[in-house]
Amino acid sequence: MKKYFYIFIGCFAIFIIHLILDKHGIYGDGNGYYSYTQALFFDKGLNFGPIYNFLGNFHGVKGEFSRFFWDRIVNPYPIGTGLVWIPSIAVISFFFRDRFSMVFEVGPGLTGILLVMGGLYFTEKYLQNFFSKKIAFYSVMFIFFASNLFYYSSFEPALAHQPSFFIISFLIYKTYKFDKKFINYFLIGALSGFLFTVRVADILFLIPIYWQILKSSPSLKGWITMFTSAIIFTLPLFWSLYVMSGNPFHLEYLSRGIDTYSFKISSILDFFLTAKRGLFTWTPIYFFSFIGLFKSHKYMFLLSITLLILFVSFWASISVEFGQRWIIGGIAYFTFGMASFLEKINFKKTTILFILLFTWNLLTIFHYYTDKPNMIHNDNLTFPVFFVGQFDSPIRAFEIIKDKGLNYFFYKTVLY
Repeated sequence: MKKYFYIFIGCFAIFIIHLILDKHGIYGDGNGYYSYTQALFFDKGLNFGPIYNFLGNFHGVKGEFSRFFWDRIVNPYPIGTGLVWIPSIAVISFFFRDRFSMVFEVGPGLTGILLVMGGLYFTEKYLQNFFSKKIAFYSVMFIFFASNLFYYSSFEPALAHQPSFFIISFLIYKTYKFDKKFINYFLIGALSGFLFTVRVADILFLIPIYWQILKSSPSLKGWITMFTSAIIFTLPLFWSLYVMSGNPFHLEYLSRGIDTYSFKISSILDFFLTAKRGLFTWTPIYFFSFIGLFKSHKYMFLLSITLLILFVSFWASISVEFGQRWIIGGIAYFTFGMASFLEKINFKKTTILFILLFTWNLLTIFHYYTDKPNMIHNDNLTFPVFFVGQFDSPIRAFEIIKDKGLNYFFYKTVLY
């Protein structure tokens, strides 16, 4: 547990520094979830007027895609993450009165970091059922430091992916050697239902979990308990949709995507290999994870990951996030694949591989912040431009800092 405390301190420090420099700590989709938190806690309902007005007239440092606001009645995002953040906001409200103070944005970020630490812990415990403690430890450290999970645990920890990752990691750990007690059936169903209110698409990551339960031959009573608790814990989503639109089954975020969805092989290839956020291009560690999953014959893990990629590949090819964050909910499965891969190589090769993948991840993060015209705006980003930029960006940054100072670099190059 000590290692997770140190990692938490590091992530929280990065988050606070980023928040202070940027004058806010919630970005993109996170503002939709934060709107739920604000409306539910301060306005005791779904009146988004006050928080939308604040988001729409924000006067701080404006980073790319950092602040959005939508229709003043309908929030297009699911409610679950907003509910997860309420306890942190409640605690902060004991000490601060201005609901729009930047300090309230610390709560969702802190919550996200803690959820990632919890997800890593349960992932490591799960891996220890199949691998040595050393391999389980190495695998978790590989995935955290060399994938986009590091970015979403420190720079942007206030999103829906963090609670999704925690839920999936806990469930895959909890259902291995499943103890068929009523409380466990109820808990599995409750978390499965709540996952639906957090990230609808991520219910595909439940396939390996329910496969584990099925292999334990649960009773009919157990299935009924899980199904009933799952339905109960999805009710906040249906309630919010009904209040906002009069239709409990109209999720604008999902329906808007389905209206524009078209299956294309090119979108799947882009998901993996494009210079603009390709899974293997920006985070090559996942390539080794896939090798490990195939070698270990973890077909249920591969099935759930494949179905998710088929479902989200279209949106993922046009999104603006750091890397392919859609797969973060299934990080536990990728970590299993990494463990299977690392088990076959010696310590020296493991060390070299970690240094290379971690360095690439840091270069990509740096490139992302210092070359926004290409990394965010350029839909025709080519591999030569991307690869050259990976190594050229630090050099150009050093020249800017040398000529114009660190303050200019942060506020003119990184934040704007």
